[in-house]
Amino acid sequence: MIKDHAHLNKRVNVIKQNIMKSMLNNKNAEKWTLEEATVFFDEAIDLSKDDEKKFDFIGEVAREMGTYRAIFIYLSDKFIELKSKHETLLTNLEANCFLHGKKGDIVPSLAIMNLKSNHKWTDRIDNTTKGDSIINKPDYSNLSNEEIIQLKKLQEKTK
Repeated sequence: MIKDHAHLNKRVNVIKQNIMKSMLNNKNAEKWTLEEATVFFDEAIDLSKDDEKKFDFIGEVAREMGTYRAIFIYLSDKFIELKSKHETLLTNLEANCFLHGKKGDIVPSLAIMNLKSNHKWTDRIDNTTKGDSIINKPDYSNLSNEEIIQLKKLQEKTK
């Protein structure tokens, strides 16, 4: 137990010094500021618009920038102000992929795979019963016995 404030202050200063020493060679310490992250996204967006590079996938942009693709998600989560820049980057890459597939610059099946995997594109699905009408069965669980009897009488009349 600490007996006086002088001893407590001395102990706090030792702890602070130990923390500062441990941070000196810490390669995992946070390095991103909003300004740096904004410049980073702006560079990525510029790359996504580069007609010579023809990037279709965020991993290509990340490789070109010497980083990894998850950094874009990390930064847009860390700095909410960058969500729109992240969306712009993804939208550019989605449009690039569609355009390059349409023009035949990339194999169409590769474009389709990229669009499905990375941009949530899906095939159209027949949600019907293959042309038959869908019969919705009514839910009578909330009706009282009296209401059910009245409903049955009404159904008998309409037959």
